[in-house]
Formats: sequence, structure tokens, C-alpha cells
Amino acid sequence: MSEASIPYKENGSTQDFSTALAAALKDAARSGVKFSAGGSDLEWERFNAHPFDGEEEGRRDSLLAFESDPVVERSPGEPDGTSRLSYFLDGVQTTEEIGRIGTVPVVMTTVAAAIAHRADRRLHRLDVPGVPTLMRALILPHDAHDPGARALYSAAQEQGFPVPVSDAEAVTSGSENVLLDSTQHEPHLDPADYSGLKQRAYQRASSLRAAMEVALLERWSQMETGDSWIAVDGQLPAPTENAVGLIKNARKFFFGGEEARMLLDLEAGKRTTAFVPPWRNERMKAGRAEEERASWYVRMWPASASSEGADATSGLIRVETNVPFSRQSETFDEISRWILAEKAPLARPDLRWASMIYPIHYVEKILKPTIHGGRRTRLKLEREIADLK
Repeated sequence: MSEASIPYKENGSTQDFSTALAAALKDAARSGVKFSAGGSDLEWERFNAHPFDGEEEGRRDSLLAFESDPVVERSPGEPDGTSRLSYFLDGVQTTEEIGRIGTVPVVMTTVAAAIAHRADRRLHRLDVPGVPTLMRALILPHDAHDPGARALYSAAQEQGFPVPVSDAEAVTSGSENVLLDSTQHEPHLDPADYSGLKQRAYQRASSLRAAMEVALLERWSQMETGDSWIAVDGQLPAPTENAVGLIKNARKFFFGGEEARMLLDLEAGKRTTAFVPPWRNERMKAGRAEEERASWYVRMWPASASSEGADATSGLIRVETNVPFSRQSETFDEISRWILAEKAPLARPDLRWASMIYPIHYVEKILKPTIHGGRRTRLKLEREIADLK
């Protein structure tokens, strides 16, 4: 999708994202805001640490084991080549700093998400009405109380950027270009905390992408899909029947000691017994029924099968799903066999192929070209900022 094909309409006028943002930058500069051009790719800065990482350390006592305590290795049985996973959901994003106002980063993001449907052994993108295929956002810390950031925020509003109350509203608003406040839920953030502000901006971009994925999943759940299931890349974002989340980065353990050693020694084609990660167990105890879901690990390939630089977690994925607890082991085994049946074709040339099923790789492959325009937009806007007087 080209940059020109992503119009923004306000009061009958049409502007693309970069044109509207360039005009806002000029308006803010005329009001006295001083900009510094240049920035960084926030994806490379790895601001995507899991928000519960700090709470999970040493929390084995709050882990709920469904099938076996302690968690142990289990054989799900040999896959027969069939899988009821017929739909596959994934999202991608680019998040980039295009300049600064003193210590305040000016950040833009491009996010996209899609569902692929497999029928007659062929994958194609599923048309899901009501969810944009791509969104762009300007992200600023309005509530950090920095005068320059607030001036640009106001200038962007004047140029017609809508300000949604939530990410969910942003996705359903019909606007493909929005203005987001990275400090909406943390109004007392220090405007001099440059690194912290970039982290909050990255998290807000990820939240927008997650909202697109939730919207897609919710609309999929309303479709007539028979007994087919959907596989979601990453944690399952919403409680949905016939859905599994596939977490390919399994480096974060939820238990230690002999259980951790068992996990690293897990043979290909085997799984662990199911459990509830600590934070979900605590939410479930607090009455949040939407968190009642099971999780377990599956070893798809031997760790030695992956590329150079892989460790003992290579080929290991964590699975999440909502299931009737009365069918625990039977259901977990069946889902594990479906996942193991997805080992072919390989998700190459992706370096994560040993922990990724091919249909998820396919969705990423069709989405990534649609967000490359964000990089071109960044360079264009950096030149605009450099030219501001």
C-alpha cells in the first residue's frame, strides 16, 4: 500500500499522514517550538519487555498447575498430519523517532494486522470489514506537561488528527491516522526522561497494534467458521473460543529447579503439562474470568536443529488457550498435535523458523511490505524538521 493511498479526511479535505504532520510541525515551529531532527528506530531499541517481567521472578508459589504438580513432560501422541487450525492472525509495526523537542521525542508508528485463511491447502488474506488494514499515529507525551510537546499536540489537532479516548476507539473510529498521548495513563512522567518517554511511546504503539489484533479476533469470533480454530501470534489477546496463542519467544520461564531443567531437556514432539502463569492466576483469583486460560510448552524441533546462535529454548513455543477444564489433557494433547502437524512447510528464511509455524510467517510476509512506507515517511519528516527555522 503506498503512502498516497492512505488518505486522511477532515471536513471534506484530504491529506496524507506526512503532509498533515509536516504542516503541524511548521505551525508549532512558528509558535516558537524548537525541533532537533533525527532519531532512532524504536524496534531496534527493544522497548518491548513484557510488562509483567518484574513481577514474575521467583513467583513459582503463585503458579497454578492444571494437570500435574510439579509440571512434567508429557507426550501428546503422534500427529496424523491434520490440523483444525485454519485461520492465522498476526500484526506488525514500525515505530520511529523522527525528532526531538528538547528531551521530548516525537514518535510516529505504522501498524498493520491481518488474518489469513487456509482452504484447500492454500492461504489467502481474509477480508474483515470494520477493521483498518493499516494505521499510522503521531505519539506525543501530552500529559508530561512539556510546553513544546503540548504545542505540537495542539497543532496536530488543528491539522485534523483525531484524538481517540482509547486504542480500541482508534481502531473502530474509521480514521487511519490518529494522535496518541503516550502519557495518557501516566500523567506525572518527567518530561526530561528521554529514554522513559521513548519507552512509553513504543508501548503505546504496541498497544495500538494489539487493539487491531483484538478487533480482528472479535470479528472472527462472530463469523461462521464451523469447528475451525484460529492461531494468534503471541499471547491470546482476548478470551475467544476455538483460539490459541502461540508465543514463539519462550525464553521467559515461569518455574525453576527441576521443572526448568525438564523444560530445557524437553524432546521434540513432546509438551509440558499445562499451568497458569502467575499473573493470570492472580487475575483469575481476583475474579477476572477473562484470564481463565491454560498455558503449556511444546517442543517443535530439537534445539540443535536451529541456526547458529540459538540456545536451548530454540524450537520451543508456549501455547495459550481457553478450554473447558473438564477436557484438560485431551484438549491440550489434541491442540499440541495440530501445532506439530504445522511443522511443514518450514517458516524459512525467518531466523525464528524453529519456533514459528508457516502460516504465521505467511501473514508477516504479506504485512511487512505495507508498513515499509513508514520508513520513507520518517526520512521525509526528518528533512522537514531539519528545514524548520
